[in-house]
Amino acid sequence: MIDVMVAYPNTDTLFFDDAYYLEKHSPLVNSLLGEHGLRYLRVHRCIDPQAPYHLVAHLGFESVQRFESAFAKVGDQLLGDIANFTNVEPVLQVNEVVDTPA
Repeated sequence: MIDVMVAYPNTDTLFFDDAYYLEKHSPLVNSLLGEHGLRYLRVHRCIDPQAPYHLVAHLGFESVQRFESAFAKVGDQLLGDIANFTNVEPVLQVNEVVDTPA
């Protein structure tokens, strides 16, 4: 299992339309990637205005290959929507999900 982190940097000149992201972009992500193996979408919004990221989304996929295949098919459409809600470029990081003992 992998988790793709999509983080939007919190800059001095940040514009971010939270309502658009939550009401339009997130459903678009779920719809388009859901058809291609998206297991979950989790959105985390900062509560500290000094945090390094304004918003971080986590997308779960069974494998890197599954994510890459999905993104190859619908990535352009998702990337094209970013300008509708922010003026910053997101940072992507692909992570392996590991369990930790309780």
